[in-house]
Amino acid sequence: MKKEETDEKNQSGMPLFQVLRRMLQNMAQKDRKQIIRILLFTLAAGIYPLFAVFLPKIAIGILEQGEQEAARKLMTAMAVYLGAAGLTGTVKVYLDNVIRVHNTRIRLNYLSDVFRKMVTMDYCHTEDASFFERNQRGMNAGSNNTEGIEGIYNKLAEIPSQAVGITGMAGVIGSLNVWILLAVIFHVAVTLLVSWKGHRYSYSRKEEVAKAERKMNYYYRTTHDFSYGKDIRIYNFRERILKNYGDRIRDYAQIMGQIARREYLLGFCSLFTLLLADSMIYGILIYQAWQGMAVSSFSMYLTAAVSLMASMLSFGENLAFIQEQGQYVGDFYRLLDENLNMPGGTARKPEDTLEVVFEDVTFRYPGSDTNIFSHLNFTIHKGERLAIVGVNGAGKSTLVKLMTGLFEPTEGHIYINGREIREYHKEELYQMYGAVFQDVNVFAFTLRENVSCTSEGTDDRRVREALEKAGLLEKAESLEKGLDTMMLKVIDENGTDFSGGERQKLSIARSLYKGGNMVIMDEPTAALDALAEAEIYEKFSVLVEGKTAVYISHRLASTRFCDKIALFDKEGLKEYGSHEELMEQKGEYYRMFQIQGKYYQKEGQAG
Repeated sequence: MKKEETDEKNQSGMPLFQVLRRMLQNMAQKDRKQIIRILLFTLAAGIYPLFAVFLPKIAIGILEQGEQEAARKLMTAMAVYLGAAGLTGTVKVYLDNVIRVHNTRIRLNYLSDVFRKMVTMDYCHTEDASFFERNQRGMNAGSNNTEGIEGIYNKLAEIPSQAVGITGMAGVIGSLNVWILLAVIFHVAVTLLVSWKGHRYSYSRKEEVAKAERKMNYYYRTTHDFSYGKDIRIYNFRERILKNYGDRIRDYAQIMGQIARREYLLGFCSLFTLLLADSMIYGILIYQAWQGMAVSSFSMYLTAAVSLMASMLSFGENLAFIQEQGQYVGDFYRLLDENLNMPGGTARKPEDTLEVVFEDVTFRYPGSDTNIFSHLNFTIHKGERLAIVGVNGAGKSTLVKLMTGLFEPTEGHIYINGREIREYHKEELYQMYGAVFQDVNVFAFTLRENVSCTSEGTDDRRVREALEKAGLLEKAESLEKGLDTMMLKVIDENGTDFSGGERQKLSIARSLYKGGNMVIMDEPTAALDALAEAEIYEKFSVLVEGKTAVYISHRLASTRFCDKIALFDKEGLKEYGSHEELMEQKGEYYRMFQIQGKYYQKEGQAG
């Protein structure tokens, strides 16, 4: 029963006719002339195969007459044929190429819709593996020229011309013997049914395929990402990675093999009807020839029958392709239509700094049964400089995700300046915070744009002030193009990149430029050397500018310049108070501080 429910769920989606209607509507909106091109292509490509059907009849028929002028008539007929066929074929090939180019442009417009969806959807989806397993094939529907959206557009351009050609050849065959026509139709119908069942089974396992692909692609990226090179060589990860990569390839191949075996077994039905159709075609034609059919007619009917079967099979394959890929394009449209961005309320961000209150908050990540926080009650007071410390996995960074609105509490409430966090509009909520995260992302923009996070209306004076406070101005001024220097070498091969510590300073400068009502620093000195770290500590009061500030760190030395300290363990908030108060309690904070203090003392003596 469970398997049936799963299959039913996997089969559910947007009906194919809705997918095609939406695609054609989009084509009409984006490129109305494309419809005219397809109509002209239909005419040229529909007529073109008929030349090959009637040429043997005309040529052999002239020779059969045995006239003295047969050679001249044959040359004239061949000249007319070659001229007409050449012109029609040239128009066909030209229009086919033009149509494909414009289909690519239409697909690229779809990609911008996907990109917009990915960057505007709620952050919680980016950490949900099941979200990508459900939508991976849908997202891939716009990623290449041969499948998905563009593949269907190309097939839709071919199908009308095939229908015209098939109609003409069916008329020729039907005029001889309707049984040949019925045999061909029966074979194509069975082939279509077999193909549809195979694709249906393949689609039912799309999430398994996506999951296997995701695991396999991880190791592919690892082996092709040069940033892993040092670790792979120094720590001899090579064999482990290759073994895991091989295991994931085998898992993927096993799933694809099961799908292929299903299609292979179904293919025997199609093979049987092919033999039946061929027997019918050749049997009837041979009988007609024995009864006195002219050689020219035999040649025409044989060519028409073979061409008709090939055309109908191609027509059927195109229909099957559209049916299969239409399911994934339907997933694509469902993703675009799905409301993945909850904008929140209408409240605007406050003018002053923030107070954040966690009231009986319970949180667990989507798809998980483990609570990160259970009934957490906790307040970050307005204007307070709070240090959050604790062991790995205690939820320190998760706390930041909750207060910034990247995730919503599973239970309980979070209040910002007395308002429930859901009352604020998401964009207003994001504007409240200037955040420095441990993992710094540098974009392939100019240094100026990496600080200001905009390409318009940048205040260079503020950019320089932010870089100076972060300790990066001297580096910026040493660059040949200064603030106009392109970062990374992805877009500009002459671009520059920063060290880990410089990237951390860039992130601090970015936060300073933005401003915001509250400053959050999540391990901001993790990649800095001791001198740079000490410089950040000394400038901390300047960096936060009297705003509410949260400082997350494993290094307890950083807590000395904070007003309060919150120590978290895997059960939640364990200790809270000033440095002096927690040291007097001689609890977990005291123990951790003593251990780290001994380490720094030994390090100092060794130096």
